[in-house]
Amino acid sequence: MKTTNIVIGALVAAGVVWGGSTWYIGQQAKTQIDQSISNFNEFLAQSAPNVSLSEVSYEKGFLSSTGTYKLNIDLPDLPEELSNITFLNKVYHGPLPLIQNGRFSPALAISETTLINNDNTKILFDAANGQEPFVSSSVLSFTKEIENTLKTAPLKFVNKNGEITVAPMHAITHSNLDYAFINTEATGGAIKAKGESTASFSMDGFTLSNQTTRTANKNYIGDASVKFDKFNIADPAQTVLIDAINMVASTTESPNGLLNGDIIYSANKINVNKIDFGTTSMKMVVNNLDMKAVNDFSRATASLNLASTSQKEVDELDRHFETLFVKLADANIQFHIDPLSIKTTSGEATLNFGVIFNGEKASSESRESMELFATEALRKANFSISIDDSIIKEVGSGVLQVSEGTDKATADAEAEVITGMAGLIAEQSGMAVYKDGKTTSVITYDADQPEDSQIDFNGKKMGLNEFAMRASSLLGFAGTSAAPALLNEEELFQALENDTEVEPAE
Repeated sequence: MKTTNIVIGALVAAGVVWGGSTWYIGQQAKTQIDQSISNFNEFLAQSAPNVSLSEVSYEKGFLSSTGTYKLNIDLPDLPEELSNITFLNKVYHGPLPLIQNGRFSPALAISETTLINNDNTKILFDAANGQEPFVSSSVLSFTKEIENTLKTAPLKFVNKNGEITVAPMHAITHSNLDYAFINTEATGGAIKAKGESTASFSMDGFTLSNQTTRTANKNYIGDASVKFDKFNIADPAQTVLIDAINMVASTTESPNGLLNGDIIYSANKINVNKIDFGTTSMKMVVNNLDMKAVNDFSRATASLNLASTSQKEVDELDRHFETLFVKLADANIQFHIDPLSIKTTSGEATLNFGVIFNGEKASSESRESMELFATEALRKANFSISIDDSIIKEVGSGVLQVSEGTDKATADAEAEVITGMAGLIAEQSGMAVYKDGKTTSVITYDADQPEDSQIDFNGKKMGLNEFAMRASSLLGFAGTSAAPALLNEEELFQALENDTEVEPAE
């Protein structure tokens, strides 16, 4: 009997401990969920001020609880049925909640989130053909970190205009309750769209990866990349193929809390109507970006309809943009494109561009005029281009074949003339330097130089006023030896074909 009493007593004690710990952890889970919603809304307020998450209801159970939440989207002209999306969140808590899902791993809570099937989400459930359109599973560890797995069902949207099919997507995100870091790995399957006619679009899939941490200044820094696989766009008139689109981004923070970042973009093997237009790539660099100013601008303009033709909204948007620009200039923002490049099988064209602003150099009076402030705050600028004759001919021929339906031989001949004309204009107008089958032009501006030599235009020093007059003249081809000839294109083309000197038109 004594032994039996001891066993019974131990079981009772175990039950009390289990029940008590289950109740305690259940209470903690609710507290942490509330905190997570608050942190999530704080995060959205910075990055997406039009979106917020709210709790509709929460029913607590002994081993599990059920919450209903609404994602609110406040965008101008957004259909009412899309303005809020409702989710059901099932939370399992207890000392070892994962046992309930057939796994054995300690956690504070696990949850499964699904859409609620209603008028707002019916289109998604119909597209999923009875399956859950998406399921989000989260594990909240005792260290207050969250691992979330998102899976979508195959989706097929059909209406009178055509159909769209979307293959399943899978994503894993690792974060914590206050979003001090966010790491994501995601893959998506093919997307195909077919219109009412024979027009179609397809993308083979995508992959996404990011690892970011939040700084004391609430900037997110780190690395991210996304790759979109092969694109195919076709209609009765033409087809466009792109082998892949890649984007890689990296951000850091300077000691004064400003953001530095660069983005490398490339579109590989662009093909239109079986004509190769090569590969386009670009590297963009921004330094000293004041993210607080950017976020203030986002919040201030969140309720504006950017597509509106209302003069009142246009004026308000302009006013907020001017405020943003002044703050960015005061932070000494720098922006560069180093470079934009187009490469084909025969040649290359590149463009470099950069500006550096310093608002402290602008007078207080200039802040009353945005044009004057921008002029005084601009401290350095550069612009340069380099174009091979071969790429002008190749791309020009391709454009003629695609846009005019010209056969290749004729298009090549016409492109040859265009190439020669470009070199002639460069030489005679002074806009660029033509040498060894390449057209180049380099312009730099340095506000700290003497006024009569702030501009370097292809090796020639001059002041801003002189450059403005020369640029105006060059753009209009006024006062240049090329101008009269350009008034008679037929004679110019004939001269280029015969390689003879062009006589000015009468």
